[in-house]
Amino acid sequence: MSAIAYKSIVDTDEDDRQLELLHTNVRKIEAVSKILAAQMKLEGHVRRKA
Repeated sequence: MSAIAYKSIVDTDEDDRQLELLHTNVRKIEAVSKILAAQMKLEGHVRRKA
């Protein structure tokens, strides 16, 4: 495995700045993200539920 891509869909009324902050915090906190990011490309995004 050389890369992981993900998408998180959030049902919220928060603005884009708050969604990006959520994404930043998820990437910082999740231990699995840290381990995987050190070994391979890890990319993704958070978007608002349509």
